[in-house]
Amino acid sequence: MDKIKCKKDCFNCLFEDCINDSTYRESSLYKNRSEQAKKYQREYQKRRREKAKESGLCIVCCKKPATYGAKCYECMLRQKRHDKKKYDGTRELWKQEGRCYFCGATPVKGKKVCEKHYHILLQNIKICNESENTKIAQHNFGREVWA
Repeated sequence: MDKIKCKKDCFNCLFEDCINDSTYRESSLYKNRSEQAKKYQREYQKRRREKAKESGLCIVCCKKPATYGAKCYECMLRQKRHDKKKYDGTRELWKQEGRCYFCGATPVKGKKVCEKHYHILLQNIKICNESENTKIAQHNFGREVWA
């Protein structure tokens, strides 16, 4: 099969024959930026997501109404497909080998996750128990707040 060739002499092109072919392959554009440029980009993206969220739009594409949490249906599906490809069978393999479910590292003795993820999960449980939404949901289901 013949390779698809770039017909333009452009920057950041995805085609292999372009003059700047190494931009996407060997290193990321983001990694090559200065710290000031990275900081500006992070702040810009944060403002963009917050503005979309306030408007009730998807925080990923900022075009369609958010129907699944803060994302639209298409962006939610795209994220699920990406996650499925990323962990294509590796999580099951880690589980069988007794490694951390999230990263594949050595787990804490008697647990299924590594020390890093164990502390994250404990912190998330604490945040959940302090959340007003959790208390309301538990009250609606007739349960007491977990202690």
